[in-house]
Amino acid sequence: MLMSPSASLFAQLHESSEELRRSILSTSHEPALGKKLFYISPSGNDENDGLSPKSAWRTLGALASHKIPSGSEALFERGGIWRGKFRAEPGVTYSSYGSGEKPRIYGSELDGAVTGHWREVAPDIWRYSRKLSGDCGGIVFDGGRRHAVKITQSFESGDPVDFVTKKPFSGFEDLTEDLTFFHDLGRERVSNDEGGRIYLCSKEGDPAERFSEIEFLTRGNVISIGGDGVTIDDLCIMYGGSHGIGSGTVRDLTVRNCVIGWIGGSLQFYRNGRPTRFGNGVEIYGGCENYTVEHNLIYQIYDAGATHQLSTGGDGSCEMSHVRYLDNLIEYCTYSIEYFLGAANDPNAVRKMSDILIKDNILRYAGFGWGDQRPDKSAASHIKGWDSRNEAQDFRIEDNSLIFSRYMLLHCGFGDESWAPVVRGNTFLQYYDGELGRFGVAPTGLMRFDCRTPESLAGNEFYAVRDDG
Repeated sequence: MLMSPSASLFAQLHESSEELRRSILSTSHEPALGKKLFYISPSGNDENDGLSPKSAWRTLGALASHKIPSGSEALFERGGIWRGKFRAEPGVTYSSYGSGEKPRIYGSELDGAVTGHWREVAPDIWRYSRKLSGDCGGIVFDGGRRHAVKITQSFESGDPVDFVTKKPFSGFEDLTEDLTFFHDLGRERVSNDEGGRIYLCSKEGDPAERFSEIEFLTRGNVISIGGDGVTIDDLCIMYGGSHGIGSGTVRDLTVRNCVIGWIGGSLQFYRNGRPTRFGNGVEIYGGCENYTVEHNLIYQIYDAGATHQLSTGGDGSCEMSHVRYLDNLIEYCTYSIEYFLGAANDPNAVRKMSDILIKDNILRYAGFGWGDQRPDKSAASHIKGWDSRNEAQDFRIEDNSLIFSRYMLLHCGFGDESWAPVVRGNTFLQYYDGELGRFGVAPTGLMRFDCRTPESLAGNEFYAVRDDG
């Protein structure tokens, strides 16, 4: 039955979201007994042994140069900021120590309001002095109070055009809107060892005077998972152009008590002149076993907040088992939680999911984040399985709150009725003229949010709000 939400329901959902946010932000880490501990502090020195807070290392480079052994913990001092990207070693826990805010790992290697300078090279168009080698997927100002819109060139029809508007765009001279930018790496390039210039349209003068902080989301994962048994706990991971935490096939990956924000937007590749941008908060691309994303705040992600996925194609088998998305607050992402598993080219290959649980999450405002600058305007969804084959056994979506989406709340396609997720105990809240989404054997049909829902979705509560309030 479709219902109008009461003021008390709105208040309850809001307070539940804020209570979960406070809980995530207030977590701390207790090192496991008997484990070898390594410490990283802004006041440390990479010549130290790293074995105590007084002899801590200083930089992310120390993690790579010392190669932390499996079974150890690498602990960052709370209140500190580290810039750059690193590879998580197999069997290692990366977490925090001390007091204050969660340690911050920024994929942005410099603050463009502090380091370098901006020069006006045309009316209202400013060029940054430092060249950046990996494609810049976004620029974030003052901790997220403002952000820029990336202009990406498409060469599908020959002459370059803005991929979103399809208007001619040959270079920085064609920037016209305030806080739009262009990263000139060369035609159809996603990286350039020689670097490329950032050009920003700023109609209110020098960006470094206009803003107190300017972060560049350059291509690459902030944390790349280098093997099985990794835990990322109690860290703040921000400003990366690819994934916040990215992995291929892996076992025993846990991400918990983290803040992950402002991730993605870089160019993944060009194909036949057509650009593709990407970037997820937490991603496994390939097979997985014992994958847990729990009690995290994930927000402002270009693609998905958290995902396990593998496209159609290739010849290999792939199994995804015991996957858990639990008790997360995910908001302002294009997709809050995304999954898909396509068929292999080899008909004898086994591709299936089993024991998948999406439970007790609060998912808010899909498609309303900075990723709305993307060209596809009808895909955003809180739970996004696409119309993929998605062979699954014991797949449950339970007790979540799915609150407002610019497009859909739910998109779960599957190749056979027996592979359908069990969806129960969830609260769906959408605009009255919006979409519930798609649910069924692919290709799925579009369901308006007016309770014309399949019988399999009957064990949930549905609320709608008219646009006029």
